[in-house]
Amino acid sequence: MDRLFLTENIKINLKSGYNFTGLVRSNNHFILVILMIFSYFYNLPIIGYSLKGDNELRLYDLLGVFVISIYYINFKFYYVIINKIEAFKWLNKFLIWCSLTLIVTLFFSIFKDKFSVFMQSVLYLYHFWIFYITSVMLYVICFNKTKLKLFIYFTLFCSIFSCLIIVLQNFGLIPFLWSDNYFRGYSGFLSGTLGPNKIVTGMFSLIMFVFSVGLFFNKKVSIPKALIIFVIIVNLYVLLLSGSRTSYLGLLVFIAFFAFYRTSGFVFFGIIIGVIFGFFITTNKDLYDKVDEVVNNRVFDKIENEEDLQNARVGELYDDLGAGRNQLSLNYLEYLLSNPEVIPFGLGFNNRLTKGFSAHNMYLNVIKELGLVGFFLYFGWLINYLLISFKKYKGEALALKGLVVSMLVTLFFGEHLYVYRPLFAILGLFLVVVNILISTLHDNEPENVRPKNRYSNPFL
Repeated sequence: MDRLFLTENIKINLKSGYNFTGLVRSNNHFILVILMIFSYFYNLPIIGYSLKGDNELRLYDLLGVFVISIYYINFKFYYVIINKIEAFKWLNKFLIWCSLTLIVTLFFSIFKDKFSVFMQSVLYLYHFWIFYITSVMLYVICFNKTKLKLFIYFTLFCSIFSCLIIVLQNFGLIPFLWSDNYFRGYSGFLSGTLGPNKIVTGMFSLIMFVFSVGLFFNKKVSIPKALIIFVIIVNLYVLLLSGSRTSYLGLLVFIAFFAFYRTSGFVFFGIIIGVIFGFFITTNKDLYDKVDEVVNNRVFDKIENEEDLQNARVGELYDDLGAGRNQLSLNYLEYLLSNPEVIPFGLGFNNRLTKGFSAHNMYLNVIKELGLVGFFLYFGWLINYLLISFKKYKGEALALKGLVVSMLVTLFFGEHLYVYRPLFAILGLFLVVVNILISTLHDNEPENVRPKNRYSNPFL
Protein backbone atom coordinates (compact mmCIF):
# COMPACT_ATOMS: atom_id res chain seq x y z
CA MET A 1 0.00 0.00 0.00
CA ASP A 2 2.79 2.45 0.92
CA ARG A 3 4.63 1.58 -2.29
CA LEU A 4 1.55 2.37 -4.35
CA PHE A 5 1.12 5.70 -2.60
CA LEU A 6 4.81 6.58 -2.93
CA THR A 7 4.75 5.76 -6.64
CA GLU A 8 1.69 7.96 -7.14
CA ASN A 9 3.27 10.67 -5.00
CA ILE A 10 6.43 10.67 -7.11
CA LYS A 11 4.40 10.82 -10.32
CA ILE A 12 2.57 13.91 -9.05
CA ASN A 13 5.82 15.53 -7.90
CA LEU A 14 7.52 14.91 -11.25
CA LYS A 15 4.56 16.17 -13.29
CA SER A 16 3.96 19.31 -11.26
CA GLY A 17 7.40 20.19 -9.95
CA TYR A 18 6.00 20.62 -6.43
CA ASN A 19 6.23 18.64 -3.25
CA PHE A 20 2.96 16.82 -2.70
CA THR A 21 3.52 16.09 0.98
CA GLY A 22 4.52 19.68 1.64
CA LEU A 23 1.14 20.91 0.43
CA VAL A 24 -0.64 18.25 2.48
CA ARG A 25 1.22 19.24 5.63
CA SER A 26 1.05 23.02 5.19
CA ASN A 27 -0.66 24.47 8.27
CA ASN A 28 -1.18 27.79 6.48
CA HIS A 29 -3.27 26.08 3.81
CA PHE A 30 -5.19 24.15 6.44
CA ILE A 31 -6.03 27.29 8.43
CA LEU A 32 -7.10 29.10 5.27
CA VAL A 33 -9.51 26.30 4.34
CA ILE A 34 -10.86 26.24 7.91
CA LEU A 35 -11.52 29.99 7.73
CA MET A 36 -13.25 29.57 4.37
CA ILE A 37 -15.55 26.90 5.82
CA PHE A 38 -16.33 29.23 8.73
CA SER A 39 -17.15 32.01 6.26
CA TYR A 40 -19.78 29.82 4.59
CA PHE A 41 -21.66 29.58 7.89
CA TYR A 42 -20.96 33.20 8.85
CA ASN A 43 -22.42 35.12 5.93
CA LEU A 44 -23.03 38.41 7.69
CA PRO A 45 -21.38 41.32 5.85
CA ILE A 46 -18.11 42.53 7.29
CA ILE A 47 -17.48 45.53 5.01
CA GLY A 48 -19.91 47.83 3.23
CA TYR A 49 -19.06 49.80 0.08
CA SER A 50 -20.93 51.69 -2.62
CA LEU A 51 -20.58 50.66 -6.25
CA LYS A 52 -24.23 51.20 -7.09
CA GLY A 53 -26.43 51.36 -4.03
CA ASP A 54 -25.49 49.48 -0.87
CA ASN A 55 -22.97 46.70 -1.48
CA GLU A 56 -21.32 44.31 0.94
CA LEU A 57 -18.25 42.15 1.22
CA ARG A 58 -18.23 38.94 3.23
CA LEU A 59 -15.39 37.12 4.90
CA TYR A 60 -14.89 34.75 1.96
CA ASP A 61 -14.52 37.76 -0.37
CA LEU A 62 -11.36 38.74 1.51
CA LEU A 63 -10.06 35.23 2.11
CA GLY A 64 -10.54 34.46 -1.57
CA VAL A 65 -7.57 36.68 -2.45
CA PHE A 66 -5.29 34.31 -0.53
CA VAL A 67 -7.02 31.26 -1.99
CA ILE A 68 -6.38 32.42 -5.54
CA SER A 69 -2.79 33.41 -4.69
CA ILE A 70 -1.99 29.93 -3.37
CA TYR A 71 -3.67 28.35 -6.39
CA TYR A 72 -1.60 30.51 -8.74
CA ILE A 73 1.68 29.77 -6.94
CA ASN A 74 1.02 26.03 -6.97
CA PHE A 75 -0.91 25.92 -10.24
CA LYS A 76 1.06 23.06 -11.84
CA PHE A 77 0.50 20.84 -8.84
CA TYR A 78 -3.22 21.54 -8.53
CA TYR A 79 -3.64 21.14 -12.28
CA VAL A 80 -2.33 17.58 -12.00
CA ILE A 81 -4.72 16.84 -9.11
CA ILE A 82 -7.69 18.35 -10.96
CA ASN A 83 -7.03 16.15 -13.97
CA LYS A 84 -6.89 13.02 -11.79
CA ILE A 85 -10.49 13.45 -10.52
CA GLU A 86 -13.21 13.56 -13.17
CA ALA A 87 -15.58 15.73 -11.09
CA PHE A 88 -12.81 18.30 -10.56
CA LYS A 89 -12.01 18.26 -14.25
CA TRP A 90 -15.60 18.81 -15.38
CA LEU A 91 -16.24 21.64 -12.94
CA ASN A 92 -12.93 23.26 -13.92
CA LYS A 93 -13.98 23.20 -17.58
CA PHE A 94 -17.37 24.63 -16.65
CA LEU A 95 -15.72 27.52 -14.78
CA ILE A 96 -13.41 28.22 -17.71
CA TRP A 97 -16.46 28.30 -20.00
CA CYS A 98 -18.20 30.70 -17.58
CA SER A 99 -15.12 32.92 -17.65
CA LEU A 100 -15.06 32.96 -21.46
CA THR A 101 -18.76 33.78 -21.78
CA LEU A 102 -18.28 36.68 -19.37
CA ILE A 103 -16.96 38.53 -22.42
CA VAL A 104 -20.46 38.35 -23.92
CA THR A 105 -21.91 39.74 -20.69
CA LEU A 106 -19.41 42.60 -20.92
CA PHE A 107 -20.56 43.35 -24.47
CA PHE A 108 -24.22 43.51 -23.39
CA SER A 109 -23.30 45.68 -20.37
CA ILE A 110 -21.53 48.21 -22.55
CA PHE A 111 -24.22 48.16 -25.24
CA LYS A 112 -27.02 48.73 -22.71
CA ASP A 113 -24.97 51.12 -20.58
CA LYS A 114 -25.24 48.97 -17.46
CA PHE A 115 -21.63 48.29 -16.59
CA SER A 116 -22.59 47.52 -12.97
CA VAL A 117 -24.17 44.27 -14.23
CA PHE A 118 -20.79 43.18 -15.55
CA MET A 119 -19.05 44.09 -12.28
CA GLN A 120 -21.63 42.10 -10.36
CA SER A 121 -21.07 39.14 -12.69
CA VAL A 122 -17.31 39.34 -12.09
CA LEU A 123 -17.92 39.16 -8.33
CA TYR A 124 -20.23 36.14 -8.74
CA LEU A 125 -17.66 34.35 -10.90
CA TYR A 126 -14.97 35.20 -8.34
CA HIS A 127 -17.11 33.47 -5.69
CA PHE A 128 -17.49 30.41 -7.89
CA TRP A 129 -13.73 30.13 -8.45
CA ILE A 130 -12.77 30.54 -4.81
CA PHE A 131 -15.39 28.01 -3.66
CA TYR A 132 -14.02 25.53 -6.20
CA ILE A 133 -10.34 26.12 -5.45
CA THR A 134 -10.95 25.88 -1.70
CA SER A 135 -12.60 22.49 -2.17
CA VAL A 136 -9.64 21.20 -4.22
CA MET A 137 -7.24 22.41 -1.53
CA LEU A 138 -9.36 20.64 1.08
CA TYR A 139 -9.28 17.41 -0.94
CA VAL A 140 -5.47 17.50 -1.05
CA ILE A 141 -5.11 18.28 2.66
CA CYS A 142 -7.45 15.37 3.48
CA PHE A 143 -4.58 13.01 2.64
CA ASN A 144 -3.66 13.70 6.25
CA LYS A 145 -6.13 11.70 8.36
CA THR A 146 -5.83 14.01 11.36
CA LYS A 147 -6.68 17.08 9.29
CA LEU A 148 -9.51 15.22 7.56
CA LYS A 149 -10.99 14.52 10.98
CA LEU A 150 -10.53 18.15 12.05
CA PHE A 151 -12.34 19.34 8.92
CA ILE A 152 -15.26 17.06 9.76
CA TYR A 153 -15.44 18.15 13.40
CA PHE A 154 -15.18 21.82 12.48
CA THR A 155 -17.94 21.59 9.87
CA LEU A 156 -20.22 19.72 12.29
CA PHE A 157 -19.72 22.25 15.08
CA CYS A 158 -20.25 25.20 12.72
CA SER A 159 -23.51 23.56 11.67
CA ILE A 160 -24.59 23.04 15.29
CA PHE A 161 -23.94 26.65 16.26
CA SER A 162 -25.66 28.05 13.16
CA CYS A 163 -28.73 25.87 13.84
CA LEU A 164 -28.89 26.79 17.51
CA ILE A 165 -28.79 30.49 16.64
CA ILE A 166 -31.75 30.01 14.28
CA VAL A 167 -33.73 28.07 16.90
CA LEU A 168 -33.05 30.69 19.56
CA GLN A 169 -34.06 33.43 17.13
CA ASN A 170 -37.38 31.74 16.48
CA PHE A 171 -38.06 31.75 20.23
CA GLY A 172 -37.19 35.43 20.56
CA LEU A 173 -33.90 34.99 22.39
CA ILE A 174 -31.64 36.34 19.61
CA PRO A 175 -32.63 39.28 17.37
CA PHE A 176 -32.63 39.48 13.58
CA LEU A 177 -28.96 39.80 12.59
CA TRP A 178 -29.24 41.34 9.12
CA SER A 179 -29.88 44.92 8.00
CA ASP A 180 -33.25 46.64 7.67
CA ASN A 181 -33.08 46.17 3.89
CA TYR A 182 -32.89 42.41 4.34
CA PHE A 183 -35.62 42.52 6.97
CA ARG A 184 -37.99 44.22 4.51
CA GLY A 185 -36.87 42.18 1.51
CA TYR A 186 -37.24 38.78 3.20
CA SER A 187 -40.13 39.65 5.55
CA GLY A 188 -37.94 39.29 8.62
CA PHE A 189 -37.20 35.61 7.99
CA LEU A 190 -34.99 34.33 10.82
CA SER A 191 -31.93 32.54 9.50
CA GLY A 192 -29.14 33.25 11.95
CA THR A 193 -25.88 33.96 10.17
CA LEU A 194 -26.59 31.92 7.03
CA GLY A 195 -28.55 34.35 4.86
CA PRO A 196 -32.09 35.78 5.03
CA ASN A 197 -33.58 33.46 2.43
CA LYS A 198 -35.59 30.32 3.17
CA ILE A 199 -33.74 28.18 0.64
CA VAL A 200 -30.35 29.11 2.14
CA THR A 201 -31.37 27.83 5.56
CA GLY A 202 -33.16 24.81 4.12
CA MET A 203 -30.33 23.75 1.81
CA PHE A 204 -27.62 24.22 4.44
CA SER A 205 -29.57 21.93 6.78
CA LEU A 206 -30.31 19.44 4.01
CA ILE A 207 -26.64 19.21 3.01
CA MET A 208 -25.50 18.80 6.61
CA PHE A 209 -28.26 16.29 7.34
CA VAL A 210 -27.20 14.08 4.40
CA PHE A 211 -23.51 14.52 5.23
CA SER A 212 -24.16 13.45 8.83
CA VAL A 213 -26.09 10.38 7.67
CA GLY A 214 -23.03 9.40 5.65
CA LEU A 215 -20.82 9.88 8.70
CA PHE A 216 -23.19 7.74 10.76
CA PHE A 217 -22.39 4.78 8.49
CA ASN A 218 -18.76 5.79 7.97
CA LYS A 219 -16.10 3.23 8.86
CA LYS A 220 -12.98 5.16 7.93
CA VAL A 221 -13.14 8.16 10.27
CA SER A 222 -14.30 7.57 13.83
CA ILE A 223 -16.72 10.34 14.88
CA PRO A 224 -18.82 9.86 18.06
CA LYS A 225 -22.29 8.64 17.11
CA ALA A 226 -23.88 10.87 19.76
CA LEU A 227 -22.42 13.98 18.08
CA ILE A 228 -23.57 12.84 14.64
CA ILE A 229 -27.11 12.11 15.87
CA PHE A 230 -27.28 15.54 17.51
CA VAL A 231 -26.23 17.23 14.25
CA ILE A 232 -28.85 15.19 12.37
CA ILE A 233 -31.61 16.14 14.83
CA VAL A 234 -30.90 19.89 14.92
CA ASN A 235 -30.51 20.11 11.14
CA LEU A 236 -33.71 18.17 10.56
CA TYR A 237 -35.54 20.52 12.92
CA VAL A 238 -34.11 23.66 11.28
CA LEU A 239 -34.85 22.26 7.82
CA LEU A 240 -38.52 21.91 8.81
CA LEU A 241 -38.39 25.34 10.44
CA SER A 242 -36.99 26.91 7.25
CA GLY A 243 -40.24 26.59 5.33
CA SER A 244 -38.28 25.98 2.13
CA ARG A 245 -40.47 23.73 0.00
CA THR A 246 -37.56 23.01 -2.35
CA SER A 247 -35.54 21.77 0.62
CA TYR A 248 -38.50 19.67 1.81
CA LEU A 249 -38.53 18.03 -1.62
CA GLY A 250 -34.78 17.43 -1.42
CA LEU A 251 -35.25 15.71 1.94
CA LEU A 252 -38.00 13.45 0.55
CA VAL A 253 -35.84 12.55 -2.46
CA PHE A 254 -32.92 11.62 -0.22
CA ILE A 255 -35.16 9.53 2.06
CA ALA A 256 -36.53 7.65 -0.96
CA PHE A 257 -32.99 7.11 -2.30
CA PHE A 258 -31.79 5.94 1.12
CA ALA A 259 -34.68 3.46 1.44
CA PHE A 260 -33.92 2.02 -2.00
CA TYR A 261 -30.10 2.12 -1.83
CA ARG A 262 -29.66 0.66 1.68
CA THR A 263 -32.97 -0.75 2.85
CA SER A 264 -31.68 -2.52 5.97
CA GLY A 265 -29.62 0.48 7.01
CA PHE A 266 -32.59 2.75 6.36
CA VAL A 267 -34.83 0.76 8.69
CA PHE A 268 -32.18 0.71 11.44
CA PHE A 269 -31.41 4.42 11.03
CA GLY A 270 -35.08 5.36 10.71
CA ILE A 271 -35.98 3.71 14.00
CA ILE A 272 -33.14 5.44 15.89
CA ILE A 273 -33.70 8.92 14.45
CA GLY A 274 -37.49 8.57 14.46
CA VAL A 275 -37.58 7.74 18.16
CA ILE A 276 -35.09 10.46 19.16
CA PHE A 277 -36.58 13.17 16.96
CA GLY A 278 -40.10 12.20 17.97
CA PHE A 279 -39.18 12.42 21.66
CA PHE A 280 -37.31 15.69 21.09
CA ILE A 281 -40.21 17.43 19.35
CA THR A 282 -43.17 16.01 21.27
CA THR A 283 -41.80 16.57 24.77
CA ASN A 284 -41.57 20.31 24.15
CA LYS A 285 -44.85 21.84 23.00
CA ASP A 286 -43.20 25.08 21.86
CA LEU A 287 -40.81 23.22 19.56
CA TYR A 288 -43.65 21.22 18.07
CA ASP A 289 -45.99 24.19 17.65
CA LYS A 290 -43.34 26.25 15.86
CA VAL A 291 -42.65 23.55 13.26
CA ASP A 292 -46.33 22.71 12.91
CA GLU A 293 -47.12 26.37 12.21
CA VAL A 294 -44.37 26.68 9.56
CA VAL A 295 -45.12 23.41 7.75
CA ASN A 296 -48.86 24.05 7.69
CA ASN A 297 -48.37 27.61 6.48
CA ARG A 298 -45.84 26.67 3.79
CA VAL A 299 -47.33 23.37 2.60
CA PHE A 300 -50.73 22.16 3.72
CA ASP A 301 -52.49 25.52 3.77
CA LYS A 302 -51.33 26.12 0.19
CA ILE A 303 -53.05 22.99 -1.14
CA GLU A 304 -56.49 23.94 -2.42
CA ASN A 305 -57.81 20.39 -2.82
CA GLU A 306 -56.87 17.78 -0.19
CA GLU A 307 -57.62 15.01 -2.69
CA ASP A 308 -54.62 16.15 -4.74
CA LEU A 309 -52.39 15.25 -1.79
CA GLN A 310 -54.19 12.01 -0.98
CA ASN A 311 -54.02 10.84 -4.60
CA ALA A 312 -50.51 12.20 -5.21
CA ARG A 313 -51.56 14.40 -8.13
CA VAL A 314 -48.16 15.92 -8.79
CA GLY A 315 -49.28 18.44 -11.41
CA GLU A 316 -51.98 19.95 -9.24
CA LEU A 317 -49.72 19.99 -6.19
CA TYR A 318 -47.01 21.79 -8.15
CA ASP A 319 -49.53 24.43 -9.20
CA ASP A 320 -50.40 25.01 -5.53
CA LEU A 321 -46.92 24.81 -4.04
CA GLY A 322 -44.70 26.07 -6.86
CA ALA A 323 -45.26 29.78 -6.13
CA GLY A 324 -45.72 30.43 -9.86
CA ARG A 325 -42.50 28.69 -10.86
CA ASN A 326 -44.26 26.55 -13.44
CA GLN A 327 -45.21 29.73 -15.32
CA LEU A 328 -41.67 31.09 -14.98
CA SER A 329 -40.26 27.87 -16.42
CA LEU A 330 -42.74 27.89 -19.30
CA ASN A 331 -41.87 31.52 -19.99
CA TYR A 332 -38.16 30.69 -20.13
CA LEU A 333 -38.80 27.67 -22.35
CA GLU A 334 -40.84 29.80 -24.76
CA TYR A 335 -38.03 32.37 -24.81
CA LEU A 336 -35.44 29.72 -25.73
CA LEU A 337 -37.65 28.18 -28.42
CA SER A 338 -38.35 31.57 -29.97
CA ASN A 339 -34.63 32.47 -29.85
CA PRO A 340 -32.87 29.24 -30.94
CA GLU A 341 -29.64 31.12 -31.64
CA VAL A 342 -29.21 31.34 -27.85
CA ILE A 343 -29.30 27.58 -27.29
CA PRO A 344 -25.81 26.47 -28.50
CA PHE A 345 -23.63 28.95 -26.55
CA GLY A 346 -25.93 31.09 -24.40
CA LEU A 347 -26.02 34.82 -23.71
CA GLY A 348 -23.16 35.05 -21.23
CA PHE A 349 -22.53 34.28 -17.58
CA ASN A 350 -25.07 36.05 -15.34
CA ASN A 351 -26.40 38.07 -18.26
CA ARG A 352 -29.73 39.38 -16.96
CA LEU A 353 -29.94 42.19 -19.52
CA THR A 354 -32.09 40.24 -21.97
CA LYS A 355 -34.40 38.54 -19.47
CA GLY A 356 -34.23 40.08 -16.05
CA PHE A 357 -35.95 37.55 -13.82
CA SER A 358 -34.77 34.13 -12.71
CA ALA A 359 -36.21 30.92 -14.15
CA HIS A 360 -35.94 29.17 -10.76
CA ASN A 361 -34.88 26.20 -12.88
CA MET A 362 -31.18 25.48 -13.28
CA TYR A 363 -31.75 23.29 -16.34
CA LEU A 364 -33.32 26.15 -18.31
CA ASN A 365 -31.19 28.88 -16.82
CA VAL A 366 -27.86 27.29 -17.64
CA ILE A 367 -28.93 26.89 -21.29
CA LYS A 368 -30.03 30.52 -21.46
CA GLU A 369 -26.78 31.81 -19.96
CA LEU A 370 -24.20 29.26 -21.10
CA GLY A 371 -25.91 27.27 -23.84
CA LEU A 372 -25.82 23.54 -24.40
CA VAL A 373 -22.06 23.67 -23.86
CA GLY A 374 -22.55 24.95 -20.32
CA PHE A 375 -25.43 22.55 -19.74
CA PHE A 376 -23.27 19.59 -20.77
CA LEU A 377 -20.38 20.64 -18.51
CA TYR A 378 -22.48 21.61 -15.47
CA PHE A 379 -24.62 18.49 -15.29
CA GLY A 380 -21.71 16.35 -16.42
CA TRP A 381 -19.93 17.57 -13.27
CA LEU A 382 -22.80 16.48 -11.01
CA ILE A 383 -23.36 13.14 -12.76
CA ASN A 384 -19.66 12.31 -12.41
CA TYR A 385 -20.17 12.08 -8.65
CA LEU A 386 -22.66 9.29 -9.27
CA LEU A 387 -20.07 7.34 -11.24
CA ILE A 388 -17.50 7.23 -8.42
CA SER A 389 -16.96 3.75 -7.02
CA PHE A 390 -16.38 3.67 -3.26
CA LYS A 391 -16.17 -0.12 -2.90
CA LYS A 392 -16.06 -0.66 0.87
CA TYR A 393 -17.00 2.90 1.89
CA LYS A 394 -20.78 2.52 2.00
CA GLY A 395 -21.51 5.56 4.18
CA GLU A 396 -19.70 7.95 1.85
CA ALA A 397 -21.38 6.42 -1.21
CA LEU A 398 -24.83 6.77 0.37
CA ALA A 399 -24.31 10.42 1.32
CA LEU A 400 -22.62 11.51 -1.91
CA LYS A 401 -24.97 9.80 -4.33
CA GLY A 402 -28.08 10.59 -2.28
CA LEU A 403 -27.11 14.26 -2.00
CA VAL A 404 -26.39 14.56 -5.72
CA VAL A 405 -29.66 12.85 -6.68
CA SER A 406 -31.59 15.22 -4.41
CA MET A 407 -29.79 18.18 -6.02
CA LEU A 408 -30.52 16.95 -9.55
CA VAL A 409 -34.22 16.85 -8.68
CA THR A 410 -34.43 20.11 -6.74
CA LEU A 411 -32.50 22.03 -9.41
CA PHE A 412 -35.67 21.77 -11.49
CA PHE A 413 -37.12 24.26 -8.99
CA GLY A 414 -34.15 26.44 -8.08
CA GLU A 415 -30.59 27.57 -8.75
CA HIS A 416 -29.15 26.88 -5.32
CA LEU A 417 -25.93 25.27 -6.64
CA TYR A 418 -24.99 28.43 -8.46
CA VAL A 419 -23.86 31.92 -7.49
CA TYR A 420 -26.95 34.06 -8.03
CA ARG A 421 -27.95 37.00 -5.91
CA PRO A 422 -25.88 36.74 -2.83
CA LEU A 423 -27.47 33.24 -2.52
CA PHE A 424 -24.56 33.11 -0.18
CA ALA A 425 -22.44 29.99 0.16
CA ILE A 426 -24.65 26.97 -0.48
CA LEU A 427 -22.36 26.00 -3.35
CA GLY A 428 -19.29 26.44 -1.15
CA LEU A 429 -20.65 24.13 1.54
CA PHE A 430 -21.78 21.58 -1.06
CA LEU A 431 -18.25 21.42 -2.51
CA VAL A 432 -16.71 21.06 0.96
CA VAL A 433 -19.03 18.18 1.86
CA VAL A 434 -18.67 16.24 -1.40
CA ASN A 435 -14.90 16.63 -1.35
CA ILE A 436 -14.67 15.34 2.20
CA LEU A 437 -16.78 12.38 1.09
CA ILE A 438 -14.62 11.60 -1.95
CA SER A 439 -11.43 11.97 0.07
CA THR A 440 -11.82 8.22 0.72
CA LEU A 441 -10.33 7.88 -2.76
CA HIS A 442 -7.03 8.45 -0.95
CA ASP A 443 -6.91 4.69 -0.45
CA ASN A 444 -3.13 4.41 -0.57
CA GLU A 445 -2.13 7.02 1.96
CA PRO A 446 0.52 5.99 4.50
CA GLU A 447 0.22 6.59 8.22
CA ASN A 448 3.04 9.13 8.17
CA VAL A 449 3.41 11.80 5.51
CA ARG A 450 6.56 11.33 3.47
CA PRO A 451 9.46 13.75 3.99
CA LYS A 452 10.09 16.48 1.46
CA ASN A 453 12.19 15.70 -1.61
CA ARG A 454 14.16 17.84 -4.00
CA TYR A 455 10.97 19.09 -5.68
CA SER A 456 10.05 21.01 -2.54
CA ASN A 457 7.98 24.16 -3.13
CA PRO A 458 9.97 27.25 -1.99
CA PHE A 459 6.78 29.14 -1.22
CA LEU A 460 5.67 26.76 1.55
